[in-house]
Amino acid sequence: MLEEIEIEKAEDLSSQGDFVTSLGMHQEMLHRAQDDGTRLRLLFGVVLCSTRLGLQKVTNDAIQEMDSMPDPKECRLFADFIKATQLFELSRAQEALDLIDANLKSEYMERQDSQDWKYQHLFYKGMSLTRLAQCSAALIAFDAANAIQADGKFETDILIARSNCLTTLKRYEEAFEAASRVTTRDGGELGTLALQYMAECRMWQGRVSEALAIYLELQKKLPSKHVEEKRFQRGINRAIAFLEEHSTQRKPF
Repeated sequence: MLEEIEIEKAEDLSSQGDFVTSLGMHQEMLHRAQDDGTRLRLLFGVVLCSTRLGLQKVTNDAIQEMDSMPDPKECRLFADFIKATQLFELSRAQEALDLIDANLKSEYMERQDSQDWKYQHLFYKGMSLTRLAQCSAALIAFDAANAIQADGKFETDILIARSNCLTTLKRYEEAFEAASRVTTRDGGELGTLALQYMAECRMWQGRVSEALAIYLELQKKLPSKHVEEKRFQRGINRAIAFLEEHSTQRKPF
């Protein structure tokens, strides 16, 4: 018999990044699974792990097996979405975007019971477009996601990406505001990255004293996995040098 705890263990391993072990467990359990619901869940796990490991034949075989499941078209849509999320994590943003755009054209996305799923697609579409430096299009995708869920589960990530895009588009005050909202929502790593974005916005605006104050606040939270030390040091050094230079120029002879 296949027990729930076995499936959960395999899924936990993939969430922790151990895709090799998780894939092996999913494949072994498929030989014991009897009902379609359990087999489908395991096949989705295989798609996730094999995509992350670059095992395209394993991925394709798993998706092909879904054709014998009830509602194979919807199964394929969900499998393609899983592939897209993993391709995004592998920095293959264009491939992820292609799959997401194809899914968004499906009639399933217009169903009332699919709106949460559509929200997730729009989030990953915006994130992929951000990676591809298509910032105006990314903002449109994020707006569409927010129209479905104004404060959804990806809102903090959306705000960070929005701030990044707005900075690239030189809309610095809007970028600062988006980043500042992150600091009130997340006191961890994303909040630390938001401080960097805020400081850089103020530098671009020429509000150097404010930028330096934010940099000093950011310094207390380093090291951080999202903040590059060299980028931070370069920014704070520029702010200090600018203020010292202008302070010296004001001194009387």
